[in-house]
Amino acid sequence: MVCRADGTALHINRKAARQFKLRPDLDEGSFSVLKILSPPSDQKLARVLQLRLSHPEKLHSVMVLLDGSPHSLMDVEVVSLDGDFNLVTFRDSGHRLRLESHIQRLITAIDATPDVFLVTDADLRITFVNPAFQSITGYGLEEVLGRADDFLRAPFEQEKVSAYRELVSQGREWIGEFVNVRRNGQTYHVESTISPISDIAGRFMGYVVCERDITVRKHLQDELRLERDFVQSILHSLDGAIYSLDCEFRLTHANDGWRKLPAEHGGIRLKGSPEIGHPLLEYVPDPARRVELRSAFREVSSSGKARDNHFHSPDGRHWLVKISPWINGAQMRGLICSVTDQTQHHELQNQLFQAQKMEIIGTLAAGVAHDFNNLLQVIRGHTSLVLMQATTDSPLRRGLEKVDMAAARAAEITQQLLSFSRVSEERRIVLDLNKVIKEANHLGRRTLRNNVTVELHPAPKPLHVKMDPTKASQALLNLCVNAQDAMPDGGRLTLTNLIVEPSAELKARRNLPAGVTYARCSVADSGCGIPADVLPRIFEAFYTTKEKGKGTGLGLPIVQRVAEEAGGFVEVESVLNQGTTFHLYLPIAQEQLAAVAKPEQAPLAHGKGRVLVVDDVDLLRDFTQRFLQMTGLNVLVASSGQQAIKVLEESAEPVDLLFTDYSMPGMNGLELIEAVVKRWPETKFVLASGFLNDATYARIEQYDVSILGKPYDMYDASKVVMEKLAEKRDEAAGICL
Repeated sequence: MVCRADGTALHINRKAARQFKLRPDLDEGSFSVLKILSPPSDQKLARVLQLRLSHPEKLHSVMVLLDGSPHSLMDVEVVSLDGDFNLVTFRDSGHRLRLESHIQRLITAIDATPDVFLVTDADLRITFVNPAFQSITGYGLEEVLGRADDFLRAPFEQEKVSAYRELVSQGREWIGEFVNVRRNGQTYHVESTISPISDIAGRFMGYVVCERDITVRKHLQDELRLERDFVQSILHSLDGAIYSLDCEFRLTHANDGWRKLPAEHGGIRLKGSPEIGHPLLEYVPDPARRVELRSAFREVSSSGKARDNHFHSPDGRHWLVKISPWINGAQMRGLICSVTDQTQHHELQNQLFQAQKMEIIGTLAAGVAHDFNNLLQVIRGHTSLVLMQATTDSPLRRGLEKVDMAAARAAEITQQLLSFSRVSEERRIVLDLNKVIKEANHLGRRTLRNNVTVELHPAPKPLHVKMDPTKASQALLNLCVNAQDAMPDGGRLTLTNLIVEPSAELKARRNLPAGVTYARCSVADSGCGIPADVLPRIFEAFYTTKEKGKGTGLGLPIVQRVAEEAGGFVEVESVLNQGTTFHLYLPIAQEQLAAVAKPEQAPLAHGKGRVLVVDDVDLLRDFTQRFLQMTGLNVLVASSGQQAIKVLEESAEPVDLLFTDYSMPGMNGLELIEAVVKRWPETKFVLASGFLNDATYARIEQYDVSILGKPYDMYDASKVVMEKLAEKRDEAAGICL
């Protein structure tokens, strides 16, 4: 049968129709395949149909119902097809069950032996293995049936495999030893007897293998060798220097890690290879450091507990000397002393501390921006209400319009802060690079000093590039901040956009594809420039030439990553004492921006219905109630999600639409919508918010919710509300019909 994900059969072949007494002409499109399976098999099949797995899924020995009564056991196989369809195949389980019964009898006969048994057919393919085979080799029955047994042998044993196959094919027995390989890759030794099997007529039918694990005989020698090699490999793979000492603190072993470190590391100074048997402390030239290490060695030797010793060398490096006891059984054999360079780790800790401070600042900025957004909604909303009452020649009208324009500009700034301070999944869209540098200029002016002059030179026509808008703004702001830091006494910062065709030299150096045109965004400063020896390292993470606490070393790596994610790259030009220019090359997007026509101001929409307004901010709640009442609606209010549920429960008449804020303490707007959908599914929803992340959008998409970005225009809001109420009336009319 071909079924939908809900089990509805769209095609029933003739054999299925006969087997289950169905009529394809009547049952196709209305019959559910789940009805002919007994619980819990019907639930398992329903889950498989919904999962739409990329590989066939089988349900074995499922009880099939006929006329509601158990009829037969069948195997069910589900294969996902294109679209929302699945191929469901039923097969009789009888043959498989008979085979399983036969295998079970064979297993019962030999399951008492710890030796491995396997049987092959005339084609030398495995037809049977006993439980010991599975426990010793690690292979399951289904993994080995039908395979030749050479996969059990180590690769270097293939000559023996050819020899015993030749021998048993002649009717002779083979006895010998193998090195086998378990499923997990572990090798083990076996003593094997391989005997041919013939039928009554003497025809070769395969062979039987009996193997006994003899690893115990060789275990100690091999284990010691493997352990020695393993330890040696680990020691030599470590970046740090490892020194093992006896109880007199003399060297017994040293790995190759010292070769990767400076001659002086952790207070130890080597002039060549460390000599085995030489006291390690004699390699410590500083007397005070020697006393410190000797004290640490004695403490670990007496306590048996590891100890960390930190050392800050005169060259600015941070070293960790970890001293651990070397214990064999209950006996103290000496010490293990490891020396590692912790300079980068120390720097990372400082950078992490700085990043945590920046994260806190970002969170605070987002919180302030969110609260500010709510106040802007009140300002713009009430300004619009007053403007509705003011005549065109009123002396107050122009002032009110200026207030509304200022509030709209403030709303744009808060939206940029909210977007910039939140982490979200990459959202690549086609945008105009000219608009990006203008927005970066607006936001950057609030961070740049007054002695820095900013000049914008956008391209004469829109530059369409495909990238994440937030990351684009972040990259440009990072470049602007770096440019400001390069001009402590002030200067000129220039942002220029151009369409360019890369030079032949640049194409060859960057291995650029032919025929690709690039948009180039250049950020130039008139600052101190970058020294030639520093220039190759400026894109290294955490590398910075700024004073401690004034730079993270992450700004330029972020710029480079943003450019590369957009399919572009970054070039740098710098001259000492003249300035630096960063060029962001971004491929021109083939897609075009959607033309957005600026609509004329529509009148306030009117209609009828009952609306529940939910907002924890009283000023916002009062404004929303007031303007919705002006549209002719009957408006109820609530200050929280819990209170809204109570209003709905106590309301004598049903509420047509829920108009709710998103960010509220206790129960947010989305959680309120989810609760209302379950109890009052006919209700329509409008959600107002200044910022929603990608995860929240994904949850909202499950419901029929209209979203208003705060601070919203009340004319637009009235239109959205009336459209949702119209949807409700249309649905109600459809039900009546």
